[in-house]
Parts: sequence; C-alpha cells; structure tokens
Amino acid sequence: MTVVLFWTVSVLIAFAIALAAQMRVLISYSLRRALAAKLGGSPADPAYRAAILLAGRGAPQDEAGHHLRSEYPVPLAWLSMSRQVSLIGPFLLLMVVLAGRYGLGVI
Repeated sequence: MTVVLFWTVSVLIAFAIALAAQMRVLISYSLRRALAAKLGGSPADPAYRAAILLAGRGAPQDEAGHHLRSEYPVPLAWLSMSRQVSLIGPFLLLMVVLAGRYGLGVI
C-alpha cells in the first residue's frame, strides 16, 4: 500500500511541475501578444518580456506593466501561482523521494 501511495504522490507532484512550466510558457506568450497588440511591436520584444517578469513582482514601473495590471489581473495571478509551484515542486518531489527511499524503503 505504501508503494502505491508513494508513486501516486510522486506522479502528482511531477505532473504539477510539468503543468506549472506549461502554464508559465503559455501565459507569458499570450500576455506578450496582448502587449504587442496594444502597444505595437513584436511579441518577442525584450521590453515586453521584462514587463511580464516585473508585473508579477510588485508595482509596475512602465506603461506595459500598468496595462498588464489593469487589464489582465487573473492571468498574472495564475502566472504567480505557477512560479511558486515551479519553485516549491522540485523540493517537494525531492523530499518525497528521500522519504520513500530512507523512511518507507520503497525505492
């Protein structure tokens, strides 16, 4: 029973990490396209990448950041959540693997 529980938790955490990475890429790309449509330019513009990076961290500094905060608060919240999962997920997976190896003896 512990083997099934171990692998279930491990797969769920790995899936959460993969989903968070996918969310970060897709949300960032769609927000860059929205900024390019509103302010002009290319979605690959480094200024738009920086605006999205900074929009989820504190007060916006430029017009692009203000536009993102006012028009797209929900995608920015999802982006922030996926950043947190991307940081916490690998640590949790490591802890589960170590607990399975040394605590439960499953691996």
